Amino acid sequence: MTTASPVEAPRRIACVYHDRDVPDFTVAAMNYIRFFRMSEALARRGHTVDIVINRRAEVAETGPRIREIPFRSARWDDYDVVKTFFHDGFAALCSHGGARHPFIISKLGSVVGRHQTPGVHFYGKVREGLCQWQDEIAARSRAVTVLTTASADLWRRTHGDGLELILVPTGVDVRIPPLGPNPYRSIGIHEPVVIYAGNLYPRDQQPEISRLWQERLNRTGLALRRVGLRLVVMGAGDTRWLNPTSARHVGAIDIEKFWDWQRHARVGLVLAQGRVQDNESSKVYYYLRTGLPVVCERPVPNSGLIERTGHGRLVDYNDIAGLVEAVAELAARPPRSPGLIDHMLEFHSWDSRAALYGPVLAGAPRSTEGSRQESP
Repeated sequence: MTTASPVEAPRRIACVYHDRDVPDFTVAAMNYIRFFRMSEALARRGHTVDIVINRRAEVAETGPRIREIPFRSARWDDYDVVKTFFHDGFAALCSHGGARHPFIISKLGSVVGRHQTPGVHFYGKVREGLCQWQDEIAARSRAVTVLTTASADLWRRTHGDGLELILVPTGVDVRIPPLGPNPYRSIGIHEPVVIYAGNLYPRDQQPEISRLWQERLNRTGLALRRVGLRLVVMGAGDTRWLNPTSARHVGAIDIEKFWDWQRHARVGLVLAQGRVQDNESSKVYYYLRTGLPVVCERPVPNSGLIERTGHGRLVDYNDIAGLVEAVAELAARPPRSPGLIDHMLEFHSWDSRAALYGPVLAGAPRSTEGSRQESP
């Protein structure tokens, strides 16, 4: 595994996500947060970064050394490195003629195997399609980044050791907006809040997992109401099985606004995807970034951070009674964890995550195009 390095020599990087038209969308879901925050962190390290996504009709400077450009404006040979985000980003790069670029770094949120694997909750044709794209990624990329060691192990078992593999977990923002008013009051909630900040799958994806999560949230929310607490679920996705009397759903919240939803809650909740789980939960990092106590089920791979910081409790999978007991205890007596936020900023910021790319970026040759392309 690659470790952090000093700031590397600057490179010209294209950060590529899906090519769907998304005009005027706001950054709310974690997939977009990862995409934009990592791109911005690479620019802060001195690289010149183009964010390639169809949000704007024209090229737009969005900060020092960083632009947003639509796919039609991307000229792949201008870049030293093309960094794709998730399976969709690599597929979009291929669709727009960039698959032959000599230095592709592929970021994967999840890794699937050739057969159904315990802990990986993608099934049937969805899993098969993702695995086919991984074969393309393995054939065309210089490096692959994953979120957990379990995903790294599955990648090696499925695709071998031919590529450099980099462990890059989710990061957190260093600067966040100042504390604002309690958003729960504006929607009529006056009980102490337990927040579950996480997307559910869209209606056309993984309905069996989406239903399982929502049924568990319903049971949890009902049990929390019995002890005077209110469960609030934040995030996009299909909520057809979510019972509004058990869990209040508030939809996707813009990244600049959602901090107050965490800071005015009492406890952050993290549920595992099953008795075995390969993928980390970004909620853990974000709850701790705001000092919110966390109750998390043990199968979540990055749950150890809660134990190390002492800022929450771990419970067994699907133990609703144990979960509610832990939540009620933390809500009544929040833990004191001196230095928690400083620790999160020093070791888990997006800047510290971007540093992990240093060694592989240092090996990228310079593009033959000496200057950045002009706006069309």
